[in-house]
Amino acid sequence: MKAQAKIIKISALAVAISSCGVINLANADEAIERDPILSIGDVIVVHGERATATELSTTHWSIDEDEIRALGAQTLDQLLKNVPGLYVRTGGQGTPRVDIRGFKTRHVTFLINGVPANGAEDGQFDPSVIPSSQIASVEVSVGPTSVLYGPGGAGGVINVITKQGDNSPLLSGKLEVAADNTYNGDISAASSGDNWQSLISVSHQQTDGFLLSGDYPDNENQQGDIRNNSDKSVDNIYAQGSYWLSEETQITANMSFRSGEWGKPSRDGTSSGSIKFERVDDYQSQTFQLGMAHRFGDMFIFRGFGYHNQSDVVENQYTNEQYNTLKQSQDGRSTVQGANLQLISDFSESGSLTTAFIAENQSWTSASESYSKNKSIHPAPLAAPAYVTGKGGGSGGGSGGGNEAFDDSAWLYTLAGEYQYQSDGDYGVTLGAAYHDQDRKSVAESDYSGQVSGYWRLFEHTKLNAGIAKKVRFPSMRNLYAQSSGNADLVAEKSQHFELGLVQGIGGDTELNIAGYYTDAENYIAKDTSGVYQNMGRYQFKGVDLSLNNQSIDALSVTLAYSFLDTEDKDAQDGMDTLEYRPRHQFRLQADYQLPFSMRINMNLERIMGQVYYAQKKANGNKLWLEQSLADYTLLDLNLTQVVMDDKLELYLRATNLLDENYYQSEAIPQAGRQLFVGINWQI
Repeated sequence: MKAQAKIIKISALAVAISSCGVINLANADEAIERDPILSIGDVIVVHGERATATELSTTHWSIDEDEIRALGAQTLDQLLKNVPGLYVRTGGQGTPRVDIRGFKTRHVTFLINGVPANGAEDGQFDPSVIPSSQIASVEVSVGPTSVLYGPGGAGGVINVITKQGDNSPLLSGKLEVAADNTYNGDISAASSGDNWQSLISVSHQQTDGFLLSGDYPDNENQQGDIRNNSDKSVDNIYAQGSYWLSEETQITANMSFRSGEWGKPSRDGTSSGSIKFERVDDYQSQTFQLGMAHRFGDMFIFRGFGYHNQSDVVENQYTNEQYNTLKQSQDGRSTVQGANLQLISDFSESGSLTTAFIAENQSWTSASESYSKNKSIHPAPLAAPAYVTGKGGGSGGGSGGGNEAFDDSAWLYTLAGEYQYQSDGDYGVTLGAAYHDQDRKSVAESDYSGQVSGYWRLFEHTKLNAGIAKKVRFPSMRNLYAQSSGNADLVAEKSQHFELGLVQGIGGDTELNIAGYYTDAENYIAKDTSGVYQNMGRYQFKGVDLSLNNQSIDALSVTLAYSFLDTEDKDAQDGMDTLEYRPRHQFRLQADYQLPFSMRINMNLERIMGQVYYAQKKANGNKLWLEQSLADYTLLDLNLTQVVMDDKLELYLRATNLLDENYYQSEAIPQAGRQLFVGINWQI
């Protein structure tokens, strides 16, 4: 009942706020067409309706609003797992991470409407706190991506484009329920006029924990149907708007507020690894973005935005599974703020030149406290949550065993230029170069990146593309200064990327998209066997991403995708040259069918194979690191949607892991079994 009351309160708040500004409403069909080159949400220059030379020259995947609705996904991580070459994995931190072509989440540039959203502490992001109800589309670029995104992005670039008021319903919402006090709800309100548009969206997600597979065997550390410490609660408020001062000038603004708490399910005791009792007991995040675009005559365009992203996280480690005695607590703040300014020279048929200057300040402050005599937390009253927020709360006999404060920051500067040229459709090229400089308190480091890519349409249904790039990623605050694992002597990672792709129409409304790639990474930053970050030397990634899409049958779309990845640590000792937790084979089958009586069926089947990890074993009295294999697994998701009341109302039934597979994505950390959700979508 508490969750239902909270959703009702949030819904009322959204309606109240939106009703103040709902005037001169414009439907999507009446929206005025604007020059897309003034769209700040696209970092790459867009001309008209056609794809850019940069997009056509590299591997690019797009998930539009219709596909988002068909999948029934509730959060960004659930959407991304359907993209070829991407692997969404949940490990010991309890947060979904997005790996691309062997690179980790910290190597992925994450943008919201073109604005950087990676954290300053570790360069990562949490896709599970971004509800799909706020997303209009997701653009994923991999391989030799543009230099205009700044440093990093060795894995790729993910740009989330949020919904806007001029192409959204006046009021819309969703409510979804499942077992174990699981609720996902949201409500959005949109409005627009001749020269403006706005949208506000409020969402809430909550669960007492996810169910394990029926095949999971209970043990001393994990008993019962619900995964220990897997509860989660997140609230999200998002608002955006734009105003056209004239046909040549646009201003935009976005802001979001997120809050929540969740557990970090630890190992279940089936391995030699230690069991930890950790929680995020308080999460607060806020984002502000302000942008402007202006056209000076027919040739020059200025675009720019400033941003401030801040997250405050209280992470606690406890001594037992009752979570009533503190062992260690950390209260940290990650802040990323900066500006990106672009001057575009539009040469019409001769292409365009974009020059950009990016200045960004990254800071991380934290206060940690360890307890030599563990701090006891008295149980809260039954009507209150079972977990304690923050470091204090209750009395206890604990005494501080050690305090540590951290406060550091770095400035990151980028000067970049990119030239794009496209013929009438037969070919196009992109040339880019950038200089990057990171100024830390103790040292400064600089390097450059570059990119050359192109495409050629040999025939009407045949397109070849190729690209090469050099990329640079500077170490994050956690890499440099974390209490037990930091290394202030780290230097920037460097990677070289090569890609060759083919898009081929093969008749019968069938299209083949295949890309082969080779990546060489030097000074790759990862933890050594003692848990300290090091420049690990040279990693190599080789692979193929393939998708085959068929739409030969009316109302039926079928996609078969396969990704192959071969990894190698060139400097590793014998027997440890394959990199951990990178699937060698990923198979996906996706089908979407629209039945005559307005029912839609969406099916996603995936097979993950060939993951290894390393565990310490005793052999002849010595401790050795030996390669182990995770079991291959198969997941089936199904979403059934029935439209009623002239598309104003949808009822749906969603099932994840329908086969109830007992599977692992990390050593001794079991994942969710079968889950069934019942929901309703509505709009006015």
